Amino acid sequence: MKTDKQVYSIFAVNPRWLFELTGMAWPGPCQWKSVSFKALEQTADGVLYPTAQELPLTVAEFQAQLDPFIYARIAIEMAMLQREEKNRAVQGVILFFNESLDPKIEPWCHFVQASYLDQVLAELSRREPSHPLVAVFQPVMESNTKTLEKNAATYYNQIKTSSLPQPTIDVLLSIFVNWLEQRCNQLGKKEIEDMLLGELPDLRETQSGKDLIAIGKLEGKLEGKLEVLLRLLTVKFGTLDPDLRQRIESLRSVDVIDHLLLQIVQIESLDQLRLSE
Repeated sequence: MKTDKQVYSIFAVNPRWLFELTGMAWPGPCQWKSVSFKALEQTADGVLYPTAQELPLTVAEFQAQLDPFIYARIAIEMAMLQREEKNRAVQGVILFFNESLDPKIEPWCHFVQASYLDQVLAELSRREPSHPLVAVFQPVMESNTKTLEKNAATYYNQIKTSSLPQPTIDVLLSIFVNWLEQRCNQLGKKEIEDMLLGELPDLRETQSGKDLIAIGKLEGKLEGKLEVLLRLLTVKFGTLDPDLRQRIESLRSVDVIDHLLLQIVQIESLDQLRLSE
């Protein structure tokens, strides 16, 4: 899976999370930057610049695969950064996805802090199970694909309904869906959409729900409207009773189907569904 850019984006929208997960002291407001070292033809994608000039810069690396030279690379980046910043204090941290990826190379492993994402997320889940970081990393960290598919809508909803600023929520949702599509690459976009739509709290508030309802309203053919209607009912309420499904499929009034499409976003159970105007 491709994870590097997404992980940097997660911590760029909220740098404080990096310090909370790694246990490093929070330096206060800081800016996330990508710094290029022309002499090395190398770029450090995660450098945190605290607003307080007396506090150290932080060079961060994220490792989802084994790299025996990761410590040498970050040590060189720290040295070059300190030189460019006129000997300002510098610290380094590597967030490995799990401990098996840590080569623990001497002596640099004593100068650069190492943390393990699977362990810190497990601890965060125990302390704050509803934390959006717990949810957003599930497509990467959950080993059982079937479990991931079963709980995907819950994780999506956990991010969507968090108290974070809306721009941050949008970034996390985009990353979650991207990782989910990578992980469940045997599924099409429609199946991914159904997976996420099924347990969201209010169909009217999701773009997928709005799109489906719009398709149903605009679809001129009776068969097309029925297909959208049955799909919406299935993703919201699960498998339909055969008798109810047969009654819906036997409908021949476009107006009645349009009325049912509007009902779906308002009702909480199939008992409230009225098949006639």
